[in-house]
Amino acid sequence: MEEEDLAGLLARLKTGDEIAARDLLRRFENDVRIMVRARLPRALRSQFDSMDFVQAVWQSVLMGSVEDLDQFENVPHFRGFLAGVVRNKIHEEYRRRTRTKKYDLSRQEPLYVRRGNREVLREVPTHGPTPSQDFQAQDRLEQMIAGRTPQEAEIVQLRRSGLTFGEIAEKTGLHERTVRRVIESVRERLEAKKWQ
Repeated sequence: MEEEDLAGLLARLKTGDEIAARDLLRRFENDVRIMVRARLPRALRSQFDSMDFVQAVWQSVLMGSVEDLDQFENVPHFRGFLAGVVRNKIHEEYRRRTRTKKYDLSRQEPLYVRRGNREVLREVPTHGPTPSQDFQAQDRLEQMIAGRTPQEAEIVQLRRSGLTFGEIAEKTGLHERTVRRVIESVRERLEAKKWQ
């Protein structure tokens, strides 16, 4: 692209000419994409597509002050400006992701890990119980309430769900001492069977 063509294109862009904006994109988009790919750190490559940054660069260029478009003397000067915008956009995102704990790139781990000559899905810990633990807890609950009256079973289940003795008494209409007695008898039964 000749310098006169660039000057004319930027002059048309200042007037709000959409065709000039499309021409500018068409002529320099590949350059911007190459700049992004060359500068994008490995830590951000799994988070972003290079086109995310290309779009952010063009948004800054095209939405910025149109008066600034007069400053470019030639095509290399304009390419240098684009390279600076690319560098700033990538650096800004990298800094944001490494300084904020939420996006801390050093805390991320790949979903697949290499075991010998193959990749294996990493075991991801969960905060809740495993299905096996959930089944065991349900089985234990059934053993605890076996032979109990429906009201006593309800007290045990309410206590298991985290309610206090007072809340259980209020919910069931029983006295708090009665609720404590039921829970205590269940505990004694567990200890007698040596459950832990």
